[in-house]
Amino acid sequence: MPLGTALLLAGCAALRDAPRLSYQCPNDLRFEVRLYEDMAMVEGQRGFARLQRQPDGPNGVLRYRDETLLAEFGLGLNGRLAALHYANIPEPVTCERVPARDEALGAAAVPVRAAPRAGPTVPPPPPDPNAPVRTNIRFGDTSVGPG
Repeated sequence: MPLGTALLLAGCAALRDAPRLSYQCPNDLRFEVRLYEDMAMVEGQRGFARLQRQPDGPNGVLRYRDETLLAEFGLGLNGRLAALHYANIPEPVTCERVPARDEALGAAAVPVRAAPRAGPTVPPPPPDPNAPVRTNIRFGDTSVGPG
């Protein structure tokens, strides 16, 4: 009986969250996304975005949007591409899915599809207030360059 309970709990934990999909874009930009039935959580080098689900595109392409970004997942051969349409950039940024470590070892690829549950309602933690901030303010008698 305890073994069955442990397996059941492990199965529930596996269904709890959407798989994390990694993408690589031009200029060595990377991001990770979790796709849900109502939203997508995108985490990149510049922070995160919470995108609302839109009606699916042709051939079952998953679409998510906020006021600055429309993201489409499941494009191209085997659904490995994503297109990011930014409001202030005229052309979309096309990114390719990076295989997970277990996929590189021969495991089956996780399909690009929305998890059959709503996304998390708890907001992500706020940024660290003690993190260093890069500025152009200089102190002391150091040279600031020619001019």
